[in-house]
Amino acid sequence: MLLRYDPPEALREELANAVYIIPFDMDYEGNSADCWCAVDEEKVRTYVNGELAREYQTAKLSELIVHLSVGAAELYAEEDGQPALIAYFSRRHSDRFAELAKAIKIYNEYKVWTESTEDKETVCPKCGRQLIRGTAVCPFCAPKGSVIGRILKEMKPYYKGMLLVFGGYILSSLISIAIPVMNQRLVDNYLAPQKGPISHALIIVAAIFVAYISSTLISIYSNRRSSKIGNSFSNDLRTMSYSKIQAMSVSSISKRTPGDLMRRITTDTSNVQSFITGTCQSALLQITTLVIVTIIMFVVNWKLALWAYAPVPIVIFVTVQLRRIIKLRNESMWRWASRSNSILYDIIRGIRVVKSFGTEKLEIEKYTKVSRKLADVTVENERLWAVLIPIFGFIVGSSEFIVLYFGGKSVLGEQMTVGQLIQFVSFLGYIYSPLNTLTLLPQQLTSFFTSASKLFEVLDEIQDVEDCEEVEDFEVVGNIKFEDVYFGYNVFEPVLKGINFEIKPGEMVGIVGPTGVGKSTLINLIMRFYDVTGGRVTIDGHDVRNISQQTLRENIGIVFQETFLFAGTIYDNIAYAKPDALPEEIFAATKIANAHEFIIKLPDGYNTKIGENGYTMSGGERQRIAIARAVLRNPAILILDEATAALDTETEHLIQEALERLIKGRTTFAIAHRLSTLRHATKLVCINKGKVAEMGTHDELLEKKGIYYNLVMAQRQTTKMAGAK
Repeated sequence: MLLRYDPPEALREELANAVYIIPFDMDYEGNSADCWCAVDEEKVRTYVNGELAREYQTAKLSELIVHLSVGAAELYAEEDGQPALIAYFSRRHSDRFAELAKAIKIYNEYKVWTESTEDKETVCPKCGRQLIRGTAVCPFCAPKGSVIGRILKEMKPYYKGMLLVFGGYILSSLISIAIPVMNQRLVDNYLAPQKGPISHALIIVAAIFVAYISSTLISIYSNRRSSKIGNSFSNDLRTMSYSKIQAMSVSSISKRTPGDLMRRITTDTSNVQSFITGTCQSALLQITTLVIVTIIMFVVNWKLALWAYAPVPIVIFVTVQLRRIIKLRNESMWRWASRSNSILYDIIRGIRVVKSFGTEKLEIEKYTKVSRKLADVTVENERLWAVLIPIFGFIVGSSEFIVLYFGGKSVLGEQMTVGQLIQFVSFLGYIYSPLNTLTLLPQQLTSFFTSASKLFEVLDEIQDVEDCEEVEDFEVVGNIKFEDVYFGYNVFEPVLKGINFEIKPGEMVGIVGPTGVGKSTLINLIMRFYDVTGGRVTIDGHDVRNISQQTLRENIGIVFQETFLFAGTIYDNIAYAKPDALPEEIFAATKIANAHEFIIKLPDGYNTKIGENGYTMSGGERQRIAIARAVLRNPAILILDEATAALDTETEHLIQEALERLIKGRTTFAIAHRLSTLRHATKLVCINKGKVAEMGTHDELLEKKGIYYNLVMAQRQTTKMAGAK
């Protein structure tokens, strides 16, 4: 939740040192006002219309809570036991003040300010409307000019080709416009009645035929070149989007569903491409044609031209009035399509779980429900246009009857020729076709801006985990140190609170503790999947935030509890850690991991294809391949995350042997529920409630008879019960 906004100029200097600055919209009498709340280590201050309204001592505040009422909400607290109304605001600000209340509580307890992020911003900070899940872009407030500017910037390499295509369309259009002019000459000069020699008439007919052929050939060339440019540009957008997603931190990716990200790479890029190379070019061509034809019509007969355009203001008025509905329906279609993709992705990926629990019907019902909602929203949208387009066509087309009536009177009154009337009626098609196209433009523009905004939201997203400008380059030895580390996935709910311990080079440190206390979070911070919100993590004295992510991860090998293997061969999966590895290196790594023997017994050996995530192999086999992959990396630091969990005794023994070879000479950070896995640990760190509760060797912690002792006793009791069965 974003908790630091830029205050108005009048308050900027006074609030320069505030930790959090957030706006709200009501004074203490409930009237609309320009209000700000600022928080620092000493005071919580509120300003109404630029004037200081109230202030409280930060350290004395307790029992902070947001009370919701009809149409409004209040942030209440107690200061020295007395009730204190800190702020009064509309309900769209309630989530933000709820997070502010948590932040103040945490500061008063731990003396640490958690960082302000945009993780859970649910409303547009500008207009207050609810944002679509998975996006921070408000369709009502997003600047259209910036989207168009960004598109033009990305299309710069294609400018020459686009100009050539557009020039071809213009030339084709001009040739096409010339045909009614030649028809007028043919009718008036040679046919009604026949005046000139037939040979001259045949020349005009031949010219008309050549014009048709030329216009068609130029259009074919322009269409082919436009298609080539469009596909190249679409490929650029997909590649840029995919590259950006690869560069995103785990935190950034976890904010969105896989289906959402897939939709941005596929559907949204396709929508942008089709608009740029299809709708946009067509609209420009139609507008150019419309302008040229309009000029000719007003030159021929300006009164009749006015009658031809009589219905146009009605169409424009209706289109403008409906633009809000069109925008909302396109946003709704995007949201339901994204949700449909997410469900489909999850079900296909987890099909084994679905089948093992026999919940196919339940999943079909869930997907059908979302798919039906998408279909309903799409039908509603299409139904609107199914009604509007014929009505617009009828309104615009009705002017043809008016033109024929008044034009016929002009011909009978000899104010214009038959050829001029035929030319005029022919030009009506050149008017109505662009107008009909332009009536569809609001729908296409809305779809384009929706897709482009969401696409550029990903491309322009500022990463929460980025390399600093001047990274520190050094040879990693493996000294890891946690210095007063605070962290929470939700920044106002810390998982780790003041963690302090050190792992010296070559040591194996075991991390133990109950489930959910933050053990795996420690791994995420070492790997820098996330950045700490307080304190720091160092490697060889260097803050991990000052080490390039590439260097950091090249020197860390990790074996997860849930091993992920790519669809492909066993050889390719092991070589993933070092793509340029020699076969001898691959074989040496698998021997260390106790994997070589079972691999060579397979029909295709190392070339055996294992399917998605290696489901054709046992858990122990997948784990040994993962260990071989870590061995091949030859890292200075090794991380083992429940590497022997859920394995049978014989397989665990093989993996234990592999791990013993792997950890030699490396700094090893191991998490395990099976405490036997940690028998070689130099020391153990017991985490409880986000803090280091105990630290020492196995024997030292047993003597303390604390948390670790209870874990050991509980595990022994479980083992005895399993043996008794």
